[in-house]
Amino acid sequence: MEKLVKKITILYRWLKASTLPKNWFLRTLSLFLAIFLWYFVTGEDKVDSNVTIPIEIVNLPGNLIISNQYKKQLEVTISGPRGLIRGLSKQHPTRSIDLSKASPGTVIVKHDIDSIAFPRGIRVQRIQPTHSTFLLDQIIQKDLTIKTLTMGYPTPGFELGSITIRPPTVTINGPKSLIGNKSFLQTNPIDLSGLKESTDKQVTLDVNEDINSLLSDPIVTAHISIVEKRVRKNYSEVHVILENPIALSYIISPPTVKIEADLPFKFIGSGARARDLIKARINADGLPPGRHELKVEIAAPPEIRINDVNPKMVFMIISEQKQNKNQKSGHHP
Repeated sequence: MEKLVKKITILYRWLKASTLPKNWFLRTLSLFLAIFLWYFVTGEDKVDSNVTIPIEIVNLPGNLIISNQYKKQLEVTISGPRGLIRGLSKQHPTRSIDLSKASPGTVIVKHDIDSIAFPRGIRVQRIQPTHSTFLLDQIIQKDLTIKTLTMGYPTPGFELGSITIRPPTVTINGPKSLIGNKSFLQTNPIDLSGLKESTDKQVTLDVNEDINSLLSDPIVTAHISIVEKRVRKNYSEVHVILENPIALSYIISPPTVKIEADLPFKFIGSGARARDLIKARINADGLPPGRHELKVEIAAPPEIRINDVNPKMVFMIISEQKQNKNQKSGHHP
């Protein structure tokens, strides 16, 4: 500051001894301003300072993504007039990196001392780190099916029928290196313990943080179908009976069939005999005397599922003679 005062004093004495022109005031004012600015830039005390400069990525192509973690701020050591350095807090300088011409792969960007636009008068001494490495990956879209995982068992006598996931697939956009090899996502275990009827449950997907960040919603709905447990039974020699008795004598050949059926668990150990609930029948309405091949029809409660009948067709031989009073309908004489 003393230098500035001396210069102003010398200038004042010179002006006093000189013959002044008409516009001396404006000239003098301009000179004072020039001296002030010169002093502000070169005469102010210089200081060293460490500042943090954010990295700004610009013009990244829409089909690319930075897939690695990188340092998003630079530690920069600068020197310059105290006033200029203090004013940086209002200017917010950044390290702008243009990736408009980048392609998938590794990109290394060097941080030169002139890569950050500081005001004139500030000199960059050091930048840490000196380089930034970016792993650029292609963005792809995939539809991934959802597979379920279960734990526990329903109430005895019941079993899992099926699980339906809504939605059955999820669409995600992400780095090819992350989702390129994936074809499905899996749920966290769905607990079936103690269930005896169908229900809906909200289920989360078993994914890592990277995949989770790509999902709009990591929760799906699982419709759990619980059905009554079934036991497979085989019944031999089930008699074939005539659905509507006729007056004529007849013979059914073969007189019995074999039946394979799936029975609800409640029939096992109950008082009712499932065999007695299954009927093998044929219909001879309107048939004349002679040999006829008829299909065996099975009548059973809706809870019993018939898998197979053997044979499926039987022969009925109807004679012209009427039945004896002691002959039972449905049996060959």
